[in-house]
This record gives sequence, structure tokens and C-alpha cells, in this order.
Amino acid sequence: MSDQIHKFHDAFFRKELGDLSVVRNLLQHELPERLAAPMDLSTIERVDGSYVSKAMRSTFSDLVFRVKLKGRDDGKKGKDGGKKGADKDHYAYIYTLFEHKSYMDDWCSLQLLKYKAAQWEICQKEHPTEKLPPIISLVLYHGKRAWRRRGILDLINTEDPEALRPYTPAFDYVLWDVSHMDRQREELDFGVRAFLEILYHIKRDSLRQYLPQITYMLAQSPGERSSILEKIETYLKYAIGCSDHIDEETIEQSLESSNTKEELMATLAQKWVNEGEARGEARGILGGQSKLLRKQIQLRFGQIPSYVEEQLAKATEEQLERFAENVLTATSAEEVVKLN
Repeated sequence: MSDQIHKFHDAFFRKELGDLSVVRNLLQHELPERLAAPMDLSTIERVDGSYVSKAMRSTFSDLVFRVKLKGRDDGKKGKDGGKKGADKDHYAYIYTLFEHKSYMDDWCSLQLLKYKAAQWEICQKEHPTEKLPPIISLVLYHGKRAWRRRGILDLINTEDPEALRPYTPAFDYVLWDVSHMDRQREELDFGVRAFLEILYHIKRDSLRQYLPQITYMLAQSPGERSSILEKIETYLKYAIGCSDHIDEETIEQSLESSNTKEELMATLAQKWVNEGEARGEARGILGGQSKLLRKQIQLRFGQIPSYVEEQLAKATEEQLERFAENVLTATSAEEVVKLN
């Protein structure tokens, strides 16, 4: 079920940010002004391909966008005294990384560096006499814990980081932490507000309360009726697939708030039944994972303290995954169930 949930996150992220009007509106109002000012956002386009390895796909999804830069030329003089290459287009790349675990991943900076190096190598091969294009790294995060920035140097095992600093790649990235974004900012379109709201609430029990409001915002967004229906269906299927905090009543209220009950209720009712069966299987798998983890803790530390038992009993699937990683390096049973 873990892989299935990651697939839901990945599919939703790609579909929603495949809508360039959403991307354009977000970049226009949420990108730092000095970065956005040189960009002609009306020219933004999506670039095909993913740079996330198979091993990291349960943690990250990525999308690449390309945008023309305003009024750029290479400044060189032609034989007639005019500027050579003045009509040539110059581009910047925006590499968007979506972190879809409930806790942050310290390897984020390494993934961003790998993309920069790969894209610059492609550009250098295609245009060996030109300078490299700018690449803006952007991380979209919707976990509950506060984001912690870690650079490449923080990932290196050394007792003297300052000695290595001049010889280690260093760069910053734009962080969109949904928990700290103004999700109701007036400059944002209704569709963008709905996108940020569902990312914020999808892992919280507050989704039950806010889902009807989210679908109402989608219903108010501009577009053909068919495209609005498709978007609302996408959001509700995402909620059904990724959240344990909604029920059929919430789905019905959401459809009523968006005036789409007649068109979508039958489809979503069947989706709810299918997901209910899948969740039943998942609970069985979750119990097996918890049982295996208890065995590992017993083998390493002996009797399991009551506090650890309580944490294992109420752990989510992602938390059990984190505990399984901790058991390899923990010095006590209590350290296994720490999430910090």
C-alpha cells in the first residue's frame, strides 16, 4: 500500500502541475521577485523526463519547466556593428522536486545537484560555445514537521567541514513549504488555492472539514464544465486514495458543495468501495510490518518497553518505514521510535 500511496501522490502532482496555468500563477506570486523578474512566464513549457532514480521514487517526484528570459542577447558585435545573436532566445530551467513523505529527506540537496549536473551537461553538449543556462531549484514540501535545510556539505562525513567548504558544491533552493504559504492569498487563482489546500490537509484529519471547501473552490475556477468535473474527480480520488480521515459522508458533502453530485457520485462511490477493499489489505500488511519490527527490536534490545509498544501500535505506514530504518543504527529500543 505504501507504493500505491506514493503513486497517488506522484500522479496528482504531475497532473495538477501539468496544468501550466497553475504553474504560471504559482511562480508569478510565490517565486522570489529577483528570480521571477527576468522570466517571461507566458512562455513556460514542461520538459519531458524525470531525473529521480528508482530507489528515490517513494520519496520524490520531479518535473522540469523551461521559460524564456526577457530581453537577453549575447552582447557580441557582428561585422556590421550590430549585436550578433540579438534575436536568439535564452532560457532558464525550473527543476521542481515534490517531497511526498511525511518527514523530510536529508538527500534532497543531492537530488537537486544531480539534476543540475545532468541538465548542464546536456546543454554543454548541444551548445559547446555558449554559457550554461540558469537552473532554479524548487522544493515543494507538505509534511507536518518543520523543514530543515541541509546542504551537500552537511551530508559529508567529516570532522572539519570548514576545511572542505571551498571544495564542496554549495547552492540554495526555493522552498515552498505548504504549511507556511498563504494558501488563501488573493493573487492566487481558485484552482491554485485548492491545490495548496489539499496538499496541506491530505495528511491531517482536518481534511474531513476542508474537503467540501476545496471542491467548492474548484467549482468556482474558470473553465469548461467538463474540465471542472474532471478536476474535482481528480481531487476526490486523491483524497480517497491517500487519506484515512474521510468517509462517504464527506465525499457526499464535497459533491454537494460543488454541485457535482449528480455527475460524479456513482463513479466516486465505486472508487470508495475499491479503496475500502485495498485498505483492508493494507491493514493486514501493516500488522505484518509491525510484527516484524517488534521481532527486530527484541533481537537487538531484548524486552520491548511499554512506551515503544504504544508507538508501534499507533504508527502509520510511513512511520513504520522510518522505524525500520532507525532499528539499524539505534542504541536503544526508545531510539527506534524517534522521528526526529
